Amino acid sequence: MAVYLFTFHGYRTWGPGNSRGYVQAGPGIRESNATMARLYDSRAVQSPVRFDSTHQRILIWILYDACLRRKWRLHYVATETTHVHILVSWREFTPWQEVGARLKNLMSLMLGKKLDVAGRTWFSRKGSRKRVEDRRHFDYLVRRYLPSHRGLCWREGDLAPEEPFVAGERGEG
Repeated sequence: MAVYLFTFHGYRTWGPGNSRGYVQAGPGIRESNATMARLYDSRAVQSPVRFDSTHQRILIWILYDACLRRKWRLHYVATETTHVHILVSWREFTPWQEVGARLKNLMSLMLGKKLDVAGRTWFSRKGSRKRVEDRRHFDYLVRRYLPSHRGLCWREGDLAPEEPFVAGERGEG
C-alpha cells in the first residue's frame, strides 16, 4: 500500500522573501533573497492566497469527498493559512504523481466553484510529497506533526465533513 504526505502551498505564500528560504526549480533550496522577492512580486499576476477558515473547511470537504469517491484512504488533513497537508494511502497501482495532481486539480476546481471565483490560481506550481516508509513515521505524522498546525484539521475517525456551500446555492438569499 502506498502512503504519502502531500503538501500544497497557496499561490505566492512561500517565495524568495521567506526568512526560511525558498525552493527554486533546478537549484533546489535557496536562501532568502530580497532582490529575487521583488522580481517575483513584479511578475505576479495575482495576489498571494491566504486560506481562511472558509477555505480550509472547503479544502477538507474536497479532499474527503475525492478520496471517498476513488476508494483512497484519507488519514489526515491539516491546514494553515498558507498551505494544506494531506496524508493519504491507496491500494491499487496509481503513481503518486497522478494522485497528487488529481488532489491539487480538484482542490483548485472546487475552491473556484464553491467560492464563485473564476480563473484564480490557488496553489503554487509544484507541491511536495514524502513517502511514509513505516509505522513509526506514520504515527509521528498523525500524533505530533499534523496536529501541530494552527488551521483546521480532519483526521480519520472524525465525522464526515459537511459539504460547504455558498450563499444562494441552496436557496439562501
